[in-house]
Formats: sequence, structure tokens, C-alpha cells
Amino acid sequence: MSFFVILLIFNALATTSAIVCASRSYRRHGSAGRAVFAGLGGLMILPLLFVLVTAVATPRAARLP
Repeated sequence: MSFFVILLIFNALATTSAIVCASRSYRRHGSAGRAVFAGLGGLMILPLLFVLVTAVATPRAARLP
């Protein structure tokens, strides 16, 4: 995969995660400020899972010794 495709996937996952976290927080608590902070906190949830799954899926021979 190209670096730009990986970057695009990473950014799409980050944006989706931030929107979901912010909207759930706003529906639950009704505070816009709290929703913004939840969105900022959610920016790294799905991309982090993507990186972890990719790291686990790499063959052992491709890992650094």
C-alpha cells in the first residue's frame, strides 16, 4: 500500500472517531465544551487500533530483530 493511502485511512478513522465521540458526549451530557474535549480525545482511538492491528498482522520476518 502506498504511504498516502495509509495516511488517508488514518485520517478518515481519526475524523470518524472524533465525530462519534463528540456526538455521543453531546447527547449524553448536553454540553458543547465537553463534547469538543471528547472529540479531541477520540481523535486517536480508531487510528491507534488500526496501528496495533497492523503491527500484530505483520509477519515475524518483517519485524526488526
